[in-house]
Amino acid sequence: MTSPALTLGSFLLAFSPSLTLLFTIVFQKPQLVILAVCSAFGYLISALGSSLVWLALSSLSSSLGGVSSGSTSSWGTLLALAVPSVACQMIVRCWFVKIYFRVEDVIRRSVAKHEEETANDNNNSTSHAETNALQLQLNDLSCSLASGSGYSLLHALFLYGTLLASESSENAAGGAYGGGGSTGHGGTLYQESCGIMPSLVNGALVAGMFGVLDVIWMCGVFYGMRRRNMYGNGGRRRRMQSLMEGLGFVKGGLDDSLSGGNAALGFVAITHLAAALVLAPNAYEDGCKISLPLLGLVLLFVGIVFVRGVKGHFLPEDQRRRIYGMREGGGDDDGFVMRGSSHHVE
Repeated sequence: MTSPALTLGSFLLAFSPSLTLLFTIVFQKPQLVILAVCSAFGYLISALGSSLVWLALSSLSSSLGGVSSGSTSSWGTLLALAVPSVACQMIVRCWFVKIYFRVEDVIRRSVAKHEEETANDNNNSTSHAETNALQLQLNDLSCSLASGSGYSLLHALFLYGTLLASESSENAAGGAYGGGGSTGHGGTLYQESCGIMPSLVNGALVAGMFGVLDVIWMCGVFYGMRRRNMYGNGGRRRRMQSLMEGLGFVKGGLDDSLSGGNAALGFVAITHLAAALVLAPNAYEDGCKISLPLLGLVLLFVGIVFVRGVKGHFLPEDQRRRIYGMREGGGDDDGFVMRGSSHHVE
């Protein structure tokens, strides 16, 4: 029988990154809750898209007679699963952020119109503070964290929810057949790919690390798409030049420019594909001894490179000016949005 303590610990290990962000940041602001829900829906769309691509590739492979070599077939299957999945998720992330920017522009125009209508009002200072507070709640830091938490929560549910539910159900599925759970006999499931630990723990580690990566990747897409939105009006030739310059993101850094924005998007796509491919050893006996450390190294690399690359300029200049203006004007420190933004302003 799977221990309740093991089940609870594995649940916390898998879902704590996204749940921590949801309870400490997202649930405090209704705007951020909406973003989290929409980003979770975005993951559903990406999962649907990658599933359709895999279905088409699988049907094509079957019609052509498949591949005779087992090793070649396993690597071909891995690439056929990983590449479309990463591509679909990258497209949906960019699409989601682009739509958010359009909504943000609508909100800003509405706020500007409201300020003009109340310009001659005796309570002008109060209304101005209220509109500034509304804009501060929609800065790139808080919105990217909210979007990443919703996206990572649903991703973790897809990766780990079925296994967790199956193992948790064995306590209520006893009787003549010897218990429930994924083993069918009431015991704790171990898999050949990871005989050193229960599958619950192995899956929780993978889901937890991908949960953190999903948040960082969403922040990277917000950063990249913002720079493309700000500096991307130089024509097709200029955009292609900046795209080629952006391929040197490790050497040149994620600077505050169009090429830096393209570099951020390329960084997200490449590291996402790398994180997917390092799980390939799980196809072999005790492969988790290789795949888990490699996934941890990818997580460490992504975190260090991204934080160092955007330190001091993650927020656009106009958002930093609003934060400074609220501080100098004695504005209320309203929740995480202003406190969190200070790490990128100072």
